[in-house]
Amino acid sequence: MQNKTLSTTLSTTIILAGLIGSSAACAGTMPTIYGQLNLGLLNADNDEAERVWQTENQASRLGIKGEQALENGLALIYQYETGIHPAENEKPIFSQRNSFVGISSPYGEIITGNFDTPLKAAQAKVDLFNDTHFDMSEFLAGEVRHKQSVQYTSPTLLNAISAQLDWLPAAEKAAKDGYSAALHYRSSLFEMSVAADHQVAGDSGVLIGKSAALENLRVQASFSPIERLKVGLIAQQSKGLDDDQSVENGWLASAAWSAEKLTLKAQIGQGTASKDAAGEDSDASIRQASLGVDYSLGKNTLAYAYSGIRQTKNGAGDTSTDGKNSNSTASTGFGLKYKF
Repeated sequence: MQNKTLSTTLSTTIILAGLIGSSAACAGTMPTIYGQLNLGLLNADNDEAERVWQTENQASRLGIKGEQALENGLALIYQYETGIHPAENEKPIFSQRNSFVGISSPYGEIITGNFDTPLKAAQAKVDLFNDTHFDMSEFLAGEVRHKQSVQYTSPTLLNAISAQLDWLPAAEKAAKDGYSAALHYRSSLFEMSVAADHQVAGDSGVLIGKSAALENLRVQASFSPIERLKVGLIAQQSKGLDDDQSVENGWLASAAWSAEKLTLKAQIGQGTASKDAAGEDSDASIRQASLGVDYSLGKNTLAYAYSGIRQTKNGAGDTSTDGKNSNSTASTGFGLKYKF
């Protein structure tokens, strides 16, 4: 089955690249082929609570994207991106990532396909350990890449303000449509986003189930108080819908100091559940703290190392079996990232 999936994915990618390349060549523009290989080693507890070393694939990817000028100030925009998993035997080699086709104009752009919701994108680069063992998705819900979306992005106003609105039509008649929206302010010194989801089946949080429909509210801010230092903050609330009465709150704070080739990183965050799915009071929580260092080996190559602690309490995460356990684990990782 995996070989069939691999063959189909490869064939689709090759055909798509050929068709886009041929048509673009005739019109005088060529698509961009891009990608990222990000592999590492992680020392952490496995499912049997045994300390082991394991290889980690940190969101490696391969994609093709481009833009084709049309009439009346319009442009066709497209992207096809697939995740690649060279270090994970239990996953298919390829998996779909942000892929879309749309129209761009002076009045904004509309795309449809499979891509991150505005709320997920609103984290910007505050999560310094994104795609690693200490990704903020371990305790904050809402990190969603939806398979069926139609999104409008406004033009940037006053060189700083923009907005996004994403419609997630339900795949079944009995289900409800979802919506995700974000408002952004970006300048050279300060960034801020306010984003909200309604009826969006999200990533799991502290207690919330993996595919539960949620209402999320996220506020993100980042700034540079002094040269070479960048500080980021995220605050979020998640509420269950329909029969799910859970309420979760979370926050994340990060700081990065950069020199010519070196970046030092620190991050701390927490998610707490004040209500469980039945509406009962809860004090379940997940806390994370991590430190890391990045070192540039060249224009497109980065070596990195990180270490951190995760603490789960009172039914959160992997301690949900009896509702009263607590667990703390420390993990360390090393890796190499190459972009092209």
